[in-house]
Amino acid sequence: MSENLKALTLPEVMTNDIEQALGLTCCQCGQYAHAFRLRGEDIWPNPESEQATIIFKVLKNVLSGMTFDEAFAKMHNDAVSAQDSGSTRAGEKA
Repeated sequence: MSENLKALTLPEVMTNDIEQALGLTCCQCGQYAHAFRLRGEDIWPNPESEQATIIFKVLKNVLSGMTFDEAFAKMHNDAVSAQDSGSTRAGEKA
């Protein structure tokens, strides 16, 4: 486990940003999970696993000090990059 992840702790009271991260629905997460899967991330192809993966990505960033909007935007941009890098075949340029 990385040292950065070990340092992340839950506060005593749930903040609005944490609530928003934990409240992401399956419908909001599937397209992002698919993009990360294109890059080779091991995400089981069912709604609950996809939701858990995306919530985890966003929640880690919220707990590191980002607002929900910043954390969601970072995950979104990472997913776009993953989709772009995963959509090329061997030997092709991105």
